[in-house]
Amino acid sequence: MTTKKVIKNKVVAPVVPVAPVAPVAPVVPVTPVVPPVVPPVVPPVAKAEEKTVVLFNTLGKIVKKDDYFFGGVVLSSFEKTCGKPVEREDLLEVFNKVFKPEDNILFYRQLDKEVYIIIVPIKYSEQVGEENNSITGDFQKHALSFLSEGQVNLKSLREKLERIKTFVRYTDR
Repeated sequence: MTTKKVIKNKVVAPVVPVAPVAPVAPVVPVTPVVPPVVPPVVPPVAKAEEKTVVLFNTLGKIVKKDDYFFGGVVLSSFEKTCGKPVEREDLLEVFNKVFKPEDNILFYRQLDKEVYIIIVPIKYSEQVGEENNSITGDFQKHALSFLSEGQVNLKSLREKLERIKTFVRYTDR
């Protein structure tokens, strides 16, 4: 609705009412509220169970893994790959004629096959060491297979062990 306003000796002009305007508050910059950074709570991850591998020489004595494995670390697949120490006396007798028991060269047999593993200490190794850029867990091993024969022939075992002996460096005796 319009109203007329009279001004002295002047023309009457219509007045349009203006809606009241609320006073404007001064603009104050707002600092955003940032919650403190809290790291997420993660439950501790259980370490993979380290399987303790005990190494035995041909005399049945425990030997240090540091003497055989570069960096002193035994691979988790050791027992699957190398099996257990040989216990057959006839095989040990042949082995100990080729390799001296005091040199602690290990003689192992795979669990499910006629495959034998000879593990050479690092000090006698030609294949494992700083000079060979070995990685942690490396070890010098030689495999003898009797799969085609079906069982171990003692004469054949000795011949194969004699060939392996050429890969053993006895300079550190």
